[in-house]
Amino acid sequence: MAARSNSNMGDVDQETLKRLKREAAIRAKEEDFERRNKAEEKKKKAHLKSLRDEYDNRMAKRESDRLGGLKRQTEIRARKKAENDRLDKRRNQKIAAKLKAWKDRANTEIQAVIEDQVAEEERLEEAINDARRRKHEKEEEIRAQINELKGRQEELEMNRNEANAERQRKRDLRAITRVDHLKIEAHAELESFIQNPFPVPLKQVLAGRLRPVPKVSELLAAYKDQREDLQQLEAQDIPLRAQLCNQTIFQYVRDIQLKAESERMRPPEPVAGDLMRAMGKKQKAPSSPQGRKTLKSRAGK
Repeated sequence: MAARSNSNMGDVDQETLKRLKREAAIRAKEEDFERRNKAEEKKKKAHLKSLRDEYDNRMAKRESDRLGGLKRQTEIRARKKAENDRLDKRRNQKIAAKLKAWKDRANTEIQAVIEDQVAEEERLEEAINDARRRKHEKEEEIRAQINELKGRQEELEMNRNEANAERQRKRDLRAITRVDHLKIEAHAELESFIQNPFPVPLKQVLAGRLRPVPKVSELLAAYKDQREDLQQLEAQDIPLRAQLCNQTIFQYVRDIQLKAESERMRPPEPVAGDLMRAMGKKQKAPSSPQGRKTLKSRAGK
């Protein structure tokens, strides 16, 4: 039993020893791990610190460089501004000088233009007055000429009226003399015819039968018009023209015929009354009592 218990205790101790060794090894590993972690952390912290220091130094250098650049830019800008101010000042001075010179020239030119305008207005006024004077003189001359011409025309008109009146008076006297002569001649002819009847008719009877006869030029013009109308009638298409006029061919031809008849110039032709009177005079001799009675009645009228 004791041996068994010793063996059990030995087993327990062995197991405890192993456990303790294992725990010791674990703790050693943990301590080693912690030590390595601490060393690693310390190394990282040192590296981080070095990086931070390097970053701070770089940022400080960059800031100093930026400040230096800004300072240089400020200096350059200040120099440029000073140069621009100097150039602007010189430019403004030159512009002011040019403006003053331009104003002086413009004032001189304006004054010259004003003087020229005043002189031109005076010249125009003198020219207008001279033109008005010449116009009035010309109008007076024209009025005088018109009055003189009117006086001459009135005098000529008076002379013309007197001459026309004299000619009219002479014409009236000649007409009265001619009428008296014709009356005397007709009366003498009538008395001679009454005393000595003969078959030849009296002049007054023949003159009463006269009719107006167209002139030869009028007859030739009418002949030319009729010939041209005939040529146009021969050249035109009568059925087509009748269809365009909305008429039959016979109506269209009838209208053309009536128009030609209305426009045709006819020479004087003897009428039936003249023939009957001529036949009656041939049948009734002037020596018959009835013929003498008729002649006496005409003479009495």
